[in-house]
Amino acid sequence: MIHNNDPKGPSPHDDTKVGPRLSSIRLRVGLTQSDIARTVAVSRQHISNIETGMTSPTVQVLQDYLQACGTDLAEFFYGPLPINQTRRQREYHSKLQALLENDTTSPTVTKVLDAFMTSMQSSLTALVQPIRVQARHARHKREDGSLDQAS
Repeated sequence: MIHNNDPKGPSPHDDTKVGPRLSSIRLRVGLTQSDIARTVAVSRQHISNIETGMTSPTVQVLQDYLQACGTDLAEFFYGPLPINQTRRQREYHSKLQALLENDTTSPTVTKVLDAFMTSMQSSLTALVQPIRVQARHARHKREDGSLDQAS
């Protein structure tokens, strides 16, 4: 694990794109897409599709990819652990790491994370919905600009 003096650490949400973040990690450790593909046992094209955002990795592929780069899921999603953690933060991170490494709970955690990533991807494609909602509200406006009470 990388440690950081900042108590909050870098925000993992600064870059919401999984693919570019993975590519950046891979390049920092000096690996090619082919190197990762061999380690993860998928095609180089699949790695390319993940890094360009054409597809999302399963949790297992993500976990293997990160392991090949010398990091793990907890650090990828939550950033480096701060050095000056509170007792509660240390307990939380220990429990999270234990869940991710436990063979009994790992399949369940994997399913939850896969569902989460799928829902995040779905929500990104649903960004056009506000336009439809705005159009619906516009149809219900009266001529004087106020909203129709029936809407």
